[in-house]
Amino acid sequence: MAYSDSLKPLKTHLAILNLVIIGLILFLFMAPGNLLGHSSIKDINSVSAKIIAKNGASIRDMPSRKGKVIVIAPVNSEIKIIQRKVQSDIIDHKPGSWVKVEYLGKTGYIWEHLID
Repeated sequence: MAYSDSLKPLKTHLAILNLVIIGLILFLFMAPGNLLGHSSIKDINSVSAKIIAKNGASIRDMPSRKGKVIVIAPVNSEIKIIQRKVQSDIIDHKPGSWVKVEYLGKTGYIWEHLID
């Protein structure tokens, strides 16, 4: 009888340990950014923005007005921002930066004042 009584705390600890392990496993599978690098939440660095230029905005192959226009995104189009402040510039006496974006599967650069 004394031997059985001494095992009760051990059984209680094992039951608690099992619950903790099950909880950790559930957390790893349901957590937004699990250990495998998959995420159900958008990457913090990849943010959406909308084109606010009335005539649309040119997305270029390099961060410069000299860059070739890849595609023109119409006003209110949603674009994915890949990187902000790629290169500083002054356009029409207005200082700003070029932003690396993705639109319709194409990656290019857009003047920051054309997006919101």
